[in-house]
Amino acid sequence: MARYRIKAVSRMLGVRPELLRMWEKRYHLFKPQRAGNRYREFDDEDVQLLRYICQQIDQGRAIGELAVEGREALLRQSATADAHAPAIQPDHAILIDALLEAAQRFDKNRLEAKLAEGAALYSFATLLKAVVTPWMHRMGELWAAGQLAVASERLATVVLTQRLLTMLQATVPVAPAPVLLCACPAGERHELGLLTFAYIMQQVGWHIYYLGADLPIHELQYACQHLQPALVALSLTHAVDQHSCLATVQEIDTLCAGTFPIWIGGQALARYHHLLHPHWLQLMPSLHAACTHPLWPAPGSTGSTQVQPEAALVKVAVQQ
Repeated sequence: MARYRIKAVSRMLGVRPELLRMWEKRYHLFKPQRAGNRYREFDDEDVQLLRYICQQIDQGRAIGELAVEGREALLRQSATADAHAPAIQPDHAILIDALLEAAQRFDKNRLEAKLAEGAALYSFATLLKAVVTPWMHRMGELWAAGQLAVASERLATVVLTQRLLTMLQATVPVAPAPVLLCACPAGERHELGLLTFAYIMQQVGWHIYYLGADLPIHELQYACQHLQPALVALSLTHAVDQHSCLATVQEIDTLCAGTFPIWIGGQALARYHHLLHPHWLQLMPSLHAACTHPLWPAPGSTGSTQVQPEAALVKVAVQQ
């Protein structure tokens, strides 16, 4: 289910944010969730309800009169009304087009501004799924067709990486939290999937130590010994060949994974998963593998737990 910040709901419905806040406080018909950064986040059901309320107000009814009926009754009525009305489409496509245009024009300032706008409009999950992923896919298609310079793709990737780092640094656990150490093995420079995973885990209560790309094995050992992490997450996206992938996994398994719990994912793992048989290292080649793993560790728990909704986006970390 998508989640929208109050600015996005305001745009979709043509209702001022101040009025939405007043309705929330006075009539209690909807209770937007609060993200880790304290932004209000409305889900699809909230948007459906608000759309119906706006339609009824346009037809002469008062918000107080509607509120007396209660949320569930209004939702049932809205479901019938929506069956005969065109769906409201968030302006994802407009934002994606603007990001593509900024990349093609090599416009760093506009790329940064548009990503900041997306972060203000949507929850991280919705921004990632509805904007960033299709944007990156379209850039890949343009590059393959010779319509996007490599330099433009690199600039877009760097700006996106910086945006994710900014988001990661903006939230710090307020209570003692288990440590998650995130890094890419030596030679690996593709960070987007790992950064995404780090941010998601931070939002569900982990304390993140993000060490970035191209970390030699002895430095990984050093960090683990000093931090004693509850979990280590590694991402291996690019492997020159089968042999290099097998060698990297074997080295990590032999030198680190017997002492510290380590998960590793990425496109290289998905490609060579059937050939890898580590003794200690946990391979996460797919969304299903990560979200159904019996040892999924959650802050404050000692056993397996249900993965929280946004954590399902671990798919990005294990497949990119």
